[in-house]
Amino acid sequence: MSSALLAVLGTTMLLAVAANAGEGAGTAPAEAKVRVVGRPQVVFDRSREACGQAEEPDLPVRAFRNASGQVQLLLPHYETYRMAGPSLNRLSSVCRPVMTSVEDPDPRRFQDRRWVASPFTSDGIHVWALVHEEYQGNRHPGHCPEGAYYPCWYNAITLARSADGGRSYHQPRPPRHLVAASSQRYRPGNGPSGVFAPSNLVKRGGRFYALVRVREPGLPSGDCLIRSGAGRAPGSWRAWDGSSFAVAFDDPYRAHAARARCRRIAPDRISEMTESLTYSTVLNRYLLAGIAGPPTRRPGKERGVYFSLSPDLIHWSARRLLLPAATLHSYWCGQSSPIAYPSLLDPSSRSRNFETTGAHPFLYFTKFRYRGCRKTANRDLMRIRLSVSG
Repeated sequence: MSSALLAVLGTTMLLAVAANAGEGAGTAPAEAKVRVVGRPQVVFDRSREACGQAEEPDLPVRAFRNASGQVQLLLPHYETYRMAGPSLNRLSSVCRPVMTSVEDPDPRRFQDRRWVASPFTSDGIHVWALVHEEYQGNRHPGHCPEGAYYPCWYNAITLARSADGGRSYHQPRPPRHLVAASSQRYRPGNGPSGVFAPSNLVKRGGRFYALVRVREPGLPSGDCLIRSGAGRAPGSWRAWDGSSFAVAFDDPYRAHAARARCRRIAPDRISEMTESLTYSTVLNRYLLAGIAGPPTRRPGKERGVYFSLSPDLIHWSARRLLLPAATLHSYWCGQSSPIAYPSLLDPSSRSRNFETTGAHPFLYFTKFRYRGCRKTANRDLMRIRLSVSG
């Protein structure tokens, strides 16, 4: 591993790398290029391969190698399935979910619908994962007068573990599974609110880092950088406050004191991108990719998949367009099918958890199928080859 890859070991080193990066903190090497060079490939065709109604990619896909070297690719949803095979290039669907949802109607328990979002394993047997947990008040009688999904969506990040190489995941009993939640309790009409969609996990010096999307009523939205304690316990995670990892995510149903807020990370540069976080061994930078719009609102600028680079996970370059595309929130009738949930995965990565990307990673994404300008239940997992140079 390069010295830059090992730099993020703690608060002091994070700041040191930012101060001494060759091109300057928050900038990208002028010669850095990330571009599409291949043609789209179908990885998972839901209409032909799905074994269950919820077997489809509803967050960015993640992958790791188990103890025998087999690759597992998670298809996160409220019933999370997986694909498995000898490599990322040879995968087939496994017709059994690795985790289903409890669908608890009590928002205080943070165990309604749950997506296995960000797995990590050191030995290929014991796997733990950050979980995207959605409380969907509209599905529980008496909890959502609006009767609609978005106004009554209350999100949190929880933790799950697997002791069988990722074949099944289980969570500690509430509230011991809670990693990060809003400082505010569930209130219908305030959604979407909470802590959402964790990025890939990256490990540095015995600790784990991830970007999470934070939205709370009356406060600016954006990404926060979170870091685990040395033992990875759910309650040990802290968020960056601008100078250190000092912000605790207390359970809003058990803590009532005013809390410090996590610092939004480079909102004008990365917007709310959290979908894919890897370390580029070519650019010697962290490489973030996600769905976004242009940094400035000017005619001719497009939505789609953007990327940004960072020496330290805190300071990011202005995002650049990687793949122009219709997105779920910008689609209009007559456009090509919209896409979502981009994720960079490199079959040649030496990392068991595919934390690194090299010169020719793939961009994976979900493609939604429309008929008569209406979204259908069908969606496919696609990938396209990239070239990274610098």
